[in-house]
Amino acid sequence: MNTKLLLSIVCVAIAFFSAAQKKELQTITESDLKAHLEFVAGDNLQGRDFFTDVPGLEITAEYLKAQCRKMGIPSAFDCYFQPVEMIALTPDPEQTQLSLIDSTSVISYQTKDIFAMGGPAKSDTISGNILFAGYGWYNEETKYNDTKDLDMKGKIVLIMTRNIEQVKAGEDPNTDIEMKKMARAMMGGARAVVLMNDPMNPNVEYLESIRKYVTGGSLQLKGGKSSFQLPIRVIFGNEELADKMLAESGKTLAELQKEINESESPKSFDITEQEVEIMLVKKRDTIVGKNVVAIVEGSDPELKNECVVFTAHYDHLGTDGEGGVYNGADDNGTGTVALLEIAEAFQSMKKKPRRSIVFAWVTAEEKGLLGSDYYSQNPALPLENTLLDINLDMVGRSAEKEPQEVEENEKSLAGPDGLYIVSGKQSSELLKISNEVCEQFGLIPRDELTQAFLMRSDYFHFYKNGVPILGLSTGLHADYHEITDELDKIDYLKMKRVAQYAFTVAYKVANQKKRLEVDKPVK
Repeated sequence: MNTKLLLSIVCVAIAFFSAAQKKELQTITESDLKAHLEFVAGDNLQGRDFFTDVPGLEITAEYLKAQCRKMGIPSAFDCYFQPVEMIALTPDPEQTQLSLIDSTSVISYQTKDIFAMGGPAKSDTISGNILFAGYGWYNEETKYNDTKDLDMKGKIVLIMTRNIEQVKAGEDPNTDIEMKKMARAMMGGARAVVLMNDPMNPNVEYLESIRKYVTGGSLQLKGGKSSFQLPIRVIFGNEELADKMLAESGKTLAELQKEINESESPKSFDITEQEVEIMLVKKRDTIVGKNVVAIVEGSDPELKNECVVFTAHYDHLGTDGEGGVYNGADDNGTGTVALLEIAEAFQSMKKKPRRSIVFAWVTAEEKGLLGSDYYSQNPALPLENTLLDINLDMVGRSAEKEPQEVEENEKSLAGPDGLYIVSGKQSSELLKISNEVCEQFGLIPRDELTQAFLMRSDYFHFYKNGVPILGLSTGLHADYHEITDELDKIDYLKMKRVAQYAFTVAYKVANQKKRLEVDKPVK
């Protein structure tokens, strides 16, 4: 063939593809994103959670189904819904009991001030000797060590929030520091950790926020185990209960903390003449959640049996019990409605990509990634035929400028052009495609959150099964999991750009002749 003629044909083909792509991208609009989000993240839906007075989660599922039906996108399961059976576990504070046992007596306290995280899906009792370990802290630089030479094996270890450095600086409790304490106790063989708010801490909201979360109940897949159970029992209580557990020492928790801080040395000890027994009672119910799953079938008779999957969780945290609503405009109203617009763009194509595109709005992400866990076990198309999962979770916020440095576990909101991409780096080819598309839309890809967040959203269940992932987020912000995550803070232009990026990457992967190469598979 004449070289000049061949070049002309190629140019025409590229121009045709670009024009077609532009047409579909134009269906993704800021006005449509805003209209969808105003419904999904409105007060009327009461935070899209289980157990609220208004069934906002159910209403959202029906809304997503209605939108898919309106766009003419076929259902992947029976009438768009994939039922997800779960066990609901709710603490029963009326029957929670703490008993102090010595050689002559048993003193029991009925208390609503104890609650726990982790543990089995049934009522249970934790018992053992008490070990007071101060803050439960070890400082590598100063060598301050609350647990030095202590035998924690089989003990109930009582510790305070924060550490001596935080108390001096007047800082609030920090979850990362508390988790390091849990890990230290776990490695020491402790049966459980009892975490009490330290008396010098004026911010009682730290444990109160945990209490609200824990006492709201937890879910796990029916017939399965929770994917994210803590490896050690963590029990929370108040200063009054701590004083009862420490009575043998003749000192209160406040007195012990004062001694530690003034001497800048540990005051840890065993309580040898007494043990504690904590009875934790749970109510158990069966509930059914819903994944909403639709599919645009591929145009190639053979390759249509392979697919690219989009995921976004549509649940959130409900209400705070005091009139406040966790609307979750960004988390994850933005991902939910961006996925609606991406689905519309694919459905509007006259010639669909070679491979199929699956759209899965998953439930119970906030309860432990349960909806995506269930989908990964019961996919619309087999996981071995799934080339890629693109997950959208919090894709609608922008800082005034791009952050210079990103701490993995700190607030990390991207600027107007920044996009965090959790990839796992299984496919060099995928990352090349992603980078090229980011450049096309003027987005700055960042992977600083990959290590810390690889297990934090619904892409995890694809990653662990060897499916390449792109977890998309514009980052964390001060409104994360707060009632201030509201509509007025959303950057709709940023949302549109992220959705257009996601559409374009998925199209390229789904439409190329050869299957996406996975050159660094998960081991």
